[in-house]
Amino acid sequence: MIYTQDTARRVDANYLITLTVVAETESISEAANQLGLSQPAVSQQLKQLSEALGERLHVRRGHGVQLTTAGMALAERSALLLRSYRSVLDYLASLSKGLGGILSTAASNTVAAFVMPALMVKYRAENPGVKLELRSGNSEQVVEDVASWHAELGIFESPRLALPDGLAEVAIEGDELLLVASEDFVSVHGRTFLKGDLADLPMVWREKGSGVRNVAEMALTNAEIPFEVGFEIAGGEGVKEAILSSLGAGFLSSRAVRREILEGRLLLLEVEGLPTISRGYRVAFHPGTLSIPARNFLTLLGHGDIG
Repeated sequence: MIYTQDTARRVDANYLITLTVVAETESISEAANQLGLSQPAVSQQLKQLSEALGERLHVRRGHGVQLTTAGMALAERSALLLRSYRSVLDYLASLSKGLGGILSTAASNTVAAFVMPALMVKYRAENPGVKLELRSGNSEQVVEDVASWHAELGIFESPRLALPDGLAEVAIEGDELLLVASEDFVSVHGRTFLKGDLADLPMVWREKGSGVRNVAEMALTNAEIPFEVGFEIAGGEGVKEAILSSLGAGFLSSRAVRREILEGRLLLLEVEGLPTISRGYRVAFHPGTLSIPARNFLTLLGHGDIG
């Protein structure tokens, strides 16, 4: 590096861009038009750049301008700066049109498997050039991904999970939790149970920290229905396979078992005093920092007013 801090203070990069556009157009008025500046502003920038360098950079020629030898040499060296500036402008324009950028999301396992695919298809149709990234985990992991800046948006299920300081959230449509079991299981244990029966019923649970488990435990507690957590499996698909194998009954998202219920492979169970368990999904993010792709995704979710 041979330049000094004093040189860096005196030479404004914007003025170098202006000089290079003037070199291209050979016109103060046309340069002003391209840069969105007034003609006096362009002239003033050239004057200040000339004074900073101690060199005459241009002269008037008829209705246009001609760069001096010093001006042409400086413009040549600034051409890469102008190309980079225009590349940034093109990139920003592509973002606003959905033709560029990255949408980085995290979703809890149920949301990732049964909600995000359809949303991604719709988003891609409206934003064809955006690169899509999706991480999945339980609700606690999703919130951690957002808090640690590994994802811009995190969609999860757990209603009682507290967000760390600095995160905000919005609510979107969710699902219902259903208590289901296989036909073989029902043939042995039945489909209708009293409040006190559930504690002795073989059950398959999601791992601690999952939204499904948090919501199910809260619903049972509020309904004063005793229960025991004996067998737990990480991930909704593992729980569903265990239930299908008649290892026990369990709570799953209505989105996750729609097909199995229609096919008769899973049956709904009823427990005395247990109401319908409806839940919304939560979308966490760092407020005031969202990229254009992330804001466009929130618009798709019905929250286009968040910047």
